[in-house]
Amino acid sequence: MRALGTLQEQARERREKHEKQHSVGANLKKIVRVFWWSSLTALLIAGPFALWYTGKTGKWLAAAEVEAIRLSAEVGMTVKNIEVTGREKTDPAALLAAIGQKPGTPIITFDVDAARERIEQLSWVRDAIVERQLPNTLVVSIAERQPLALWQTETGHVLIDADGTQLQDYELGDYLNLPVLVGTDAREHASEMLTTLKTIPRLFDMVTGAQRIGNRRWNIQLANGMFIRLPEENMAKAWARLDQLDQAHNILSRDVLIVDLRLPDRTFVRLTPGAAELRRNPPKKGNAA
Repeated sequence: MRALGTLQEQARERREKHEKQHSVGANLKKIVRVFWWSSLTALLIAGPFALWYTGKTGKWLAAAEVEAIRLSAEVGMTVKNIEVTGREKTDPAALLAAIGQKPGTPIITFDVDAARERIEQLSWVRDAIVERQLPNTLVVSIAERQPLALWQTETGHVLIDADGTQLQDYELGDYLNLPVLVGTDAREHASEMLTTLKTIPRLFDMVTGAQRIGNRRWNIQLANGMFIRLPEENMAKAWARLDQLDQAHNILSRDVLIVDLRLPDRTFVRLTPGAAELRRNPPKKGNAA
């Protein structure tokens, strides 16, 4: 029995020794693996960034950069996906050309700032954000310009946004419902004027155009052919006064050609030619009206 017990103890000692050696080996492999990946990551990411920002051009640094780029490609850090959000009117081909990165190229060499600047030069793009999502994805988020009005020029109508920026690559027929602006400096001042007019949606729905007068103020044209002369200052108050006059006297439904609101304490009205003629020469009694 003592011999059997001794054999069992020896077997248990051998198993424990084997298990201890296996555990040490596994831990050592794990440590080596973590160290290898950490070193590679530092080389792939920190190395190229350090090179970009220090501006050092020594031969050994250049070689290290080339090697880092090569290793990054080998472990899959290449452009495989380009995700775009916010695009509606921007031409897809023009956008991809502005991004300027082809699938399969190393992602760590991609200059996000340069790409953003190129994208923001596109007509419909107001702002852009470009990011890298390692290991293989570029994310592009754009905010497009919103058409505000049609600006009438000597050569035709131009679509503009709130900043007065001329948009390109569009079908004019898609925007014929927008107000038409006239005047050399109309596009620079359109945003303030239209923002004021939109404060009273009922009236704004009647607006078809606006003319900039003397680089100082606006004449507004309504769908019924009536013109509203707004003042140079306190435009919002004048527009609200028009709303009050219409609600009290239905002035916008009468035979009126011009409503002059330039003076703050009075309103001048000019009748249409037909209504003015009837007022000068009213029909005689007994005649058909």
